[in-house]
Amino acid sequence: MKVADLVELAGFAGASIMLKIDGERATHRWTVLISYPDLDFRYRRDVNRIDQVLGILRNELAKLPGEWSWLDDEIEDLDAFAEHYEELGRRGAIVVVDGTGERTLRPAADVP
Repeated sequence: MKVADLVELAGFAGASIMLKIDGERATHRWTVLISYPDLDFRYRRDVNRIDQVLGILRNELAKLPGEWSWLDDEIEDLDAFAEHYEELGRRGAIVVVDGTGERTLRPAADVP
């Protein structure tokens, strides 16, 4: 499974996930947002590392109603995903990844 698959499967189960990398913050650059409209559930947390993001997703989604057995599947592109977005962040971009794909909110001049 890839990170995009996890976000997509969560969406099919009724949860909305948004991951944000903020290039300007020295710490807590990753923001995790989870919402589950059926329960008026919202969760937000800022963390330093992608493994913390994955832990939050697994823990919080598992608390919601539904079948979440796939949450423990290995995420094969986790390191590559983090490296890609953290590099964009180092260049000054603020990037949001959610069920609709990737959006660069404020790119630096050299961010493609």
